[in-house]
Amino acid sequence: MRVAVEELGIDVPVVPVGVDGGGAMDLPNDARTAGWYRHGPGPTSAAGTTVVAAHVDDEAGAGPFARLRSLAAGAEVVVTDADGTRHAYAVTEVRSVPKPEVPLDDVFDRTGGPRLVLVTCGGAWDGERRSYSDNVLVTARRADAP
Repeated sequence: MRVAVEELGIDVPVVPVGVDGGGAMDLPNDARTAGWYRHGPGPTSAAGTTVVAAHVDDEAGAGPFARLRSLAAGAEVVVTDADGTRHAYAVTEVRSVPKPEVPLDDVFDRTGGPRLVLVTCGGAWDGERRSYSDNVLVTARRADAP
């Protein structure tokens, strides 16, 4: 799989991921590779949210998802699935949410229309916790959805 946002020059490989030992979505260590939550809907699912996340940065510097916060409603995101089929999505919302307030039931929704949520970190860096304060959530509706 791949996720591309031509407008921002983002084109990253996506690998299936699960849950880490702490109960959070597991992510590839490299900020230039995103993870698709394989226990939820995929890009060909008739309903629910496909969740794709990547680190905002790593020791090599900022990753492509660092640019997500500058997306605007209406921007196109293209997910290419394992068989090469392209699925176009239109961004409906970009928001930054403090990590404790991320609406996980909404992000990992298995019902409703097919949509995509891209997730990365944002906000202030907390060196003691080695974590950012917020998550950037980009929500997009699949173009062929009713």
